Amino acid sequence: MTNKQDDQTISDETTQEIAEETISEEQRKIQELQLLLASSMEREKRILADYQNLQRRSQEERMTFIKMANKDLFEAILQPLGHLSLAAASINDRGLNMVIEQFWKELQNFGLAEIEVMGKEFDLKIMEVVDKKGDGEKVVEIVRKGFMLNGEVIQHAQVILA
Repeated sequence: MTNKQDDQTISDETTQEIAEETISEEQRKIQELQLLLASSMEREKRILADYQNLQRRSQEERMTFIKMANKDLFEAILQPLGHLSLAAASINDRGLNMVIEQFWKELQNFGLAEIEVMGKEFDLKIMEVVDKKGDGEKVVEIVRKGFMLNGEVIQHAQVILA
């Protein structure tokens, strides 16, 4: 019987070793899967952040495009409208002045704004000097008005400094 007990003990030890190896192998697989899951989750977070950044950038570019879509049209209209305003002022027709004023207001509704420069110090970003009377850096006369469209200069003011 001792032989049978020895065989049983050896069999139990072998079974226990096999079970421990299986458990160890399963724990290693679990650790690998946990690392893979953590890596996948991190990659997913990065991809989501990249996607959100792309969406935000696309939205900003779209808004900029929409704001500036009419830039060429405004640039083309400014000079003839300026000439028309000068002509209307010289003939002093009330109806024509009213229509021109309404036209300017509509352009302002689309983001056009006149750059105020009279009496200000010279600023290269918004002005061009066409003449200088003395050594001063202040605007004393406006030769051509300057305009901005949604915060971007589309026509520099041409000024005379004194």
